[in-house]
Amino acid sequence: MASLSIIGAGAWGSALSIALADNFDSIYLHTHTQEESECFQPQHPALSVNYADNVMLTFDLSKIRHSESILIAVPSYGFSTTLKAIKPFLNKQPIAWVTKGFDTDAQCFLHESFESILADYSACVISGPSFALEVANRKPTALVVASKDMAMQNYWSQAFDTDALRAYTNDDVIGVEVGGSVKNILAIAAGIASGLGYGANTQAALITRGLAEMIRLGVALGATPSTFNGLSGLGDLVLTCSDDLSRNRRFGKELAAGCGTKQALKNVDATVEGVNTLALVLSIAKDNKVEMPICEQVKQVIDGQVTPNQAVGHLMSRVRIQE
Repeated sequence: MASLSIIGAGAWGSALSIALADNFDSIYLHTHTQEESECFQPQHPALSVNYADNVMLTFDLSKIRHSESILIAVPSYGFSTTLKAIKPFLNKQPIAWVTKGFDTDAQCFLHESFESILADYSACVISGPSFALEVANRKPTALVVASKDMAMQNYWSQAFDTDALRAYTNDDVIGVEVGGSVKNILAIAAGIASGLGYGANTQAALITRGLAEMIRLGVALGATPSTFNGLSGLGDLVLTCSDDLSRNRRFGKELAAGCGTKQALKNVDATVEGVNTLALVLSIAKDNKVEMPICEQVKQVIDGQVTPNQAVGHLMSRVRIQE
């Protein structure tokens, strides 16, 4: 009897439990607290779709022992803590994560944390342009499964093969993780631009030049350039920068409206991964002598060192370079 454990019952984990319900006999959706397992019924408060009958919310990590595979869907800041918590219950099941960002505690990639804590397991990240609400409503969505292990690629691409989900495979774990992290920061910039009243020209410029920053960083870290032309790079970047279902974009709009960072986060009332990983991304870029001017200006705005308008002025007055 095939069963799946999804660790993390937020909007994303909940949406995936709904989308994958037909592919498993049972799905254990693991909540952060006992209270959540009781109150998240019949649906997650951020979604408009009820859980399927074979989805069981639980706070009991021992259910992992009975699962064929494990999918981690927690925020990046809780990634390594989650791995340590589930480790005693593992028995060589395939493990993947849909978490985007860097491990800010360990100051490294998520796959590096994974390999450090679960050295006997193969790293596998699933990413791409995917809003939780649309996945829960079974709107056609394409993702990418990245792992150096072909067996992991095959297993998880099949697990994510539904009428509304299509998974492509890739072996460039670094490229997929960089894309999934940097796009959140650039979405904050897009939100700022939108909040200031700028139009489609500005958004197109941000996406294009932001993609150049993403590629520069990824290549410096060993990623394959072509990865960034795919779903986890350009695809996710366009999605996150273009629609207000993106919490990072909404956060940027709050900043443009004059809210300070603390109030903007409160108004969004959800995890804003771009804020969590921004300092680490820029630190890694600095160590590798990679220029990321858009991301740098986003940090200046978040830190209150410049206004959104001043950040735009700085970017528009930079020394011209060849594209």
